Amino acid sequence: MNRLLIRKMIQHSLKDYLWEEENCILTEKEWADLEEKVLRQMQEEDQNEAVYSIIQDVLYTYFTNK
Repeated sequence: MNRLLIRKMIQHSLKDYLWEEENCILTEKEWADLEEKVLRQMQEEDQNEAVYSIIQDVLYTYFTNK
């Protein structure tokens, strides 16, 4: 799956956490880490159709483990 699409889906999901794009303080490394975690989990679970749920799980883990 395209990383740009995954990033846009992550940005959309971040709005659930009341983040706005202009206030997003993620570094390029953090973006790359989140994208990589989503891609890895998609491959492990072999579920391209559950991308939104996977993104939600990755973001939840990201915020709760920080």
